[in-house]
Amino acid sequence: MTHLSIRKKKKITIPASLEGVKIAENALTRLGFDSKSNFAKAQLLSRRTVSKFFQCRLIQLDSFKKICQELKLDWTKIAGISEGEHSKIPEINDGINPDINELGEKMLTQKFCRQVTVRDKKTNTIKAKIKLIGDIKSWEILSQFEFILREYSGDTIKITDIKEGRIRLTVEGSQEDIDRLVSRIKSGELKEVSGFPVEDVQILSESSEDDESNELNNKWHLVREIVTQGIRHRNLIGVDLSDADLSGVDLSGADLSGADLSGADLSDAYLSRANLIDANLIDAYLIDANLSGAYLRGANLSGAYLRGANLSGAYLIAADLSGANLRIANLRSANLIGANLSGADLRGADFSGADLRGADLRGADFSGADLSGAGLSGADLSGAYLIGANLRIVYLIGADLSGAYLSGANLSGANLSGAKLIDADLSKTKVEKARFSSNLGISESMKQDLIKQGAIFEDSPGDRSEVLTKV
Repeated sequence: MTHLSIRKKKKITIPASLEGVKIAENALTRLGFDSKSNFAKAQLLSRRTVSKFFQCRLIQLDSFKKICQELKLDWTKIAGISEGEHSKIPEINDGINPDINELGEKMLTQKFCRQVTVRDKKTNTIKAKIKLIGDIKSWEILSQFEFILREYSGDTIKITDIKEGRIRLTVEGSQEDIDRLVSRIKSGELKEVSGFPVEDVQILSESSEDDESNELNNKWHLVREIVTQGIRHRNLIGVDLSDADLSGVDLSGADLSGADLSGADLSDAYLSRANLIDANLIDAYLIDANLSGAYLRGANLSGAYLRGANLSGAYLIAADLSGANLRIANLRSANLIGANLSGADLRGADFSGADLRGADLRGADFSGADLSGAGLSGADLSGAYLIGANLRIVYLIGADLSGAYLSGANLSGANLSGAKLIDADLSKTKVEKARFSSNLGISESMKQDLIKQGAIFEDSPGDRSEVLTKV
């Protein structure tokens, strides 16, 4: 049984079977591709996506079909979906992505479509499309659909495919059973399936498969257009460019708000001043990309590779950069208010003058990073690594540095008033003219040691400030 799962943004993912990979590798050789990288480049697919395909790892279903299409292969065979297993495809909870559980109620009020292909000349079966509307709380309920449809129409009905987007499920059956199914839906006798109201039903025409193929081809036609012509300042709101190879393209000033760029390769791409508000950039490759001044408010960059990227002056308010790789990236004067950088690799990155107020920086690695002049008031830095970081003249008012590793960091001139320093490692930290006040976690002996090194401690507000100067 092949494993299907749902990823964020309702993407269906599927892996190739071991036998399918062997067939695909033979097809590569037969078609004259001397490497998987060359195949990926020729098809404008990200190399990482192609690599995952040949490693039997989950990739998006449309990308899976694209690879099989270009290799002249039947995607169902490469996925290891045998004729007898077609009816089992709805049991997608087998490989469900844990992200689904996190989305919770956000997955409600979705439309689900069951889509069947056309007439099969060998088995003399036909296909129809049934649209269902409902509140999905458990994916297990999908496995009941086929059983119910058979009760109303006949034993030849079976589910043969899953389409992405709104999760369209393909079913087929004999002419008699399909006609009976359509008739009972049209007459109102079958108004719902497992509690899901039936919105529509139709028998598909011979052109339906072509329409599905065109939907896939339209995406890659746009990708090719972007790569060959560049799309500066173009309206690309909400487009699907996931898993595409867009390395080095010029998208500066383009409107990509709400676009799906998950898994895309945007290395060395020009995205300066681009509108990427609420865009999906999960696991995208943005190595050395130019995102200076880009608008990324609310964008999802979790797990993205941004090593060496230029994000100077970028607007990343409330953006999700959890687990992202931002090593030696340029984030000078970037706006990261309320951003999530928990667990991110920020070693050697330049955050000088950046606004990180209220940001989630738990467990992030700032080792060797430049945070001079940055605003970190109210930020959560608990468990963060700031070994050797430059925190000169930083505003850490009210920041949570509990358990943070600050050994060797430069805090000269920083304002740590009200900052939590419980179990923080301040050994060998430069604190000349750093201001401390009402800090939790600083013992009297630690306080005296910091004063000796040039730190300034003030009484709590409301009392007469008695500054303890360097002893």
